[in-house]
Amino acid sequence: MFLYGLLICLCCQLGAYARAQPAAKAPAVVRTQAALNTALASKKPTPLDALTAYGKREAIRQMLWNENGLVGFGTAHLIRELNHEQLAEVLRFINADEHLPVLEAKLVGPPLRLSAPSVQVEQDLLLLRTFADVDMKHRAEAAAPTTEIGAPAVLRRYRELFGARLNPATMTKQPIGDLLPLFDAASLAAKNNPASPALEDLLRVYRELTARGIDTRRSFDASVLYAMLAARRFEQARAFAAVRPHLADMPIPQVVDPLGPSFQGRSVFAYDAARNSLTRLSLPPHPGKELVMVVGSGCHNSANALQAIHDDPALQARLKGVHLVLLTAPNVPVETQLITQWDADNPTMPIRVPFNDEEWQGIEVIGIPSFYLLSNGKVVDQRSGWPAEGKAELVKLIDAAAK
Repeated sequence: MFLYGLLICLCCQLGAYARAQPAAKAPAVVRTQAALNTALASKKPTPLDALTAYGKREAIRQMLWNENGLVGFGTAHLIRELNHEQLAEVLRFINADEHLPVLEAKLVGPPLRLSAPSVQVEQDLLLLRTFADVDMKHRAEAAAPTTEIGAPAVLRRYRELFGARLNPATMTKQPIGDLLPLFDAASLAAKNNPASPALEDLLRVYRELTARGIDTRRSFDASVLYAMLAARRFEQARAFAAVRPHLADMPIPQVVDPLGPSFQGRSVFAYDAARNSLTRLSLPPHPGKELVMVVGSGCHNSANALQAIHDDPALQARLKGVHLVLLTAPNVPVETQLITQWDADNPTMPIRVPFNDEEWQGIEVIGIPSFYLLSNGKVVDQRSGWPAEGKAELVKLIDAAAK
């Protein structure tokens, strides 16, 4: 699984590991946000103190809690700033040490210690994240996608906050400490808008980091490669990874495109695991009703939904009867491992890969899995997630599609 390095969801099952022995009198594990707040308020040392002051603030801000405890946390600053022992202690402290094997593998080169960013740039990054969270919540609560085509709200807000700083003429004048939040802002904007100018901004900040001698192996290289693959820039990604040994194991597929650049319409890639190749296929909207299901790796909800379909031949038959299109998200890299495993067991119901984000703008993915009922190519109803009643909700969409 290709880990983005910005936020990791704790529903992922990443395997066990041999836990490092904690230091004597190590702080107790915090299992709730209240416990974390108490530990921080006590002014006693915690493993988070191994981060820079800015990295610590960022790590705390990006922790997501609910009544069951920690459900997500940011990984970028942990990867950038910690050594192996420090990372193990931080993960143990927040009760997330099962993620050590994956994150530890990303500690390439020495930890980074850059100067703190300016107050205004740090605040603007926080404003952008808050805006993106609120925007996602509003879209999740809407009956249908509401993003303005050509002017996504998050991208527009990003340009308002950071556009002047990311201008090529002013980039070289930015303080070195500001480059980190500028990079993270561009990463956030490009995440849901992979083919937007935010990707060029991201590459511009990256080039400035390298020009100033910053070792980019700690999360920056992986984030750039992710953005290139999400934008379907496969040749650019291949060239980028080829000169960075720590990215050499990334299986970047070869592309066969018989439709060509002049094609107009909706298309997908079919993935051939044996050849590690993607072949572009035309997939026009079905006249009348159609059901689109978007799945992804790394979350048990998506895995549970796929397992429920795999185990229920009657449900499979009903889904095929309403012209199911099974996809990965349009704005993420090709999830080769998920597709390979599923297609081997379910050859008559393969997972396809959207050709790009633009052709699938109506499918605005809020959560995984997501289900969309289309009528003449337009989304008229949708569901997200896989709660206990997930199969019943899916059947409702099937019934609606069959009418």
